[in-house]
Amino acid sequence: MVAVPQNAPRGVPKVRPRPGVDLISTLIDDGAYGAALTLLAPRLRPDAGDPVALDQAATCHWQLEQGAQALAYLDRLVTGWPQLGAPCVKLASYAAGMGQVPRAKRALDRAFARGVRSAQAMSLLNRLDPIARDSAMARRLKAMARDTSLPKLDQAIARNTLGKIEERAGRYRAAFRWFESAKRAYGKAYHPRQISALVAGQILKYHPITRHGPEASGPRLLFITGMPRSGTTVLEHSLSRHSQIRALGESPALSRTVMALRRQAGQPGAWDWFDRVHTLDRAAFRQLFLSFLPAEAREDDRLLVSKMPLDCFDLGVAAWLWPDARVVHLDRHPMDVGLSNFTTLFHQGHDFSRRLDWAGHMIRAVDRSITDYAQKLGPMIRRQSYSALVAEPEAQLRAILDHANLPWEEACLTPQSSDRPVQTASMGQLAPGFTSQGIDRWQRYDGHLDPLLRALDPDWVAAFEARDRGVQRQRATR
Repeated sequence: MVAVPQNAPRGVPKVRPRPGVDLISTLIDDGAYGAALTLLAPRLRPDAGDPVALDQAATCHWQLEQGAQALAYLDRLVTGWPQLGAPCVKLASYAAGMGQVPRAKRALDRAFARGVRSAQAMSLLNRLDPIARDSAMARRLKAMARDTSLPKLDQAIARNTLGKIEERAGRYRAAFRWFESAKRAYGKAYHPRQISALVAGQILKYHPITRHGPEASGPRLLFITGMPRSGTTVLEHSLSRHSQIRALGESPALSRTVMALRRQAGQPGAWDWFDRVHTLDRAAFRQLFLSFLPAEAREDDRLLVSKMPLDCFDLGVAAWLWPDARVVHLDRHPMDVGLSNFTTLFHQGHDFSRRLDWAGHMIRAVDRSITDYAQKLGPMIRRQSYSALVAEPEAQLRAILDHANLPWEEACLTPQSSDRPVQTASMGQLAPGFTSQGIDRWQRYDGHLDPLLRALDPDWVAAFEARDRGVQRQRATR
């Protein structure tokens, strides 16, 4: 049990950047983690007393999926600066992401002993060692949830954590109120018209581009897409266990290439570049895409797997750049996906998750987009039922690997054994592997999800369920 001392000192200082590190901070913000580490190197020597550099190095290694190195730098920071509490929480979060729960609990113990009272620490504690709804810690969370002097994010984290506690206790009405309150407290507005226009432009303008001449050499690629919270993380970690696969995590390569493509085309519309595609230098954009990958990945002859759920909107560009690429798109029950997004507090992005009707709109937009792409790109895309994957993981994984032209390997059945860090909101879902615990969760919230159902359209939900049952029947009759 991780204990929070009752009378620990407050006001623990945080690691703060000092003058002269602005360039490194900028590189980190821009995702240039390798370049940032190069500049940090002189300040990371064992004899260098620089807590800011250690903290930044940990961030860089974590984002590069080098979890062991990230933890090593945080250990140095936590041990060398015993007055600092915030790095203990970061160490706990990273250790939890690596599946090292005892180490994460010890780090949280240190954080609480050093006076940390952050909502982030309490939320992480609840993941590692569930907080009882009638405990002193739950009461402390309620005080934080109502403390308007706290940053809005901290208030939202406290409220969302209380929702998780109430849900675990089977008190779904109370849980829903806390989740709803958390979403009201933090986040930006979603713009449905922009997403609708993006998909409408795709359907109207996009069509597969005929190849001209032999393809240039390049990596083998598999894109995993789907709604956030649809099972993409567990699938990626499952595939990463294969000896012929290198997982890239949530790579920004495709989305950044798309942004550059639109700028190069010089047109304001999301799909106006397509009218000028034959004037664009595809080889140059392929190289741009590769520049966003780790240097060692560009020379790897294994299949590269990029898992960025909403890359589903950009598959037209992916097909133009890499005609031989493959896509696996996860289809999870829309009510479960909508609820899961609503009850997950994303610290950035996914603004649609703030309201149930917005979540429903995004789910339908994703479905329209992938349905159009599947019709136009044919065998490039495999639509994968999440429920089928959970019910019969080996058969489904065999089919996915066959789609990627790879042989079967037994290790893919144990995604929880992956040594890769989990950097997304799916941290807690990976440990049990393929599990049905999240299936039909939405039914526990009967009566609270009407805005989601209306936005989805009950007839469309029924059609999804019928289609998904058809997948299950095919599985059962094989």
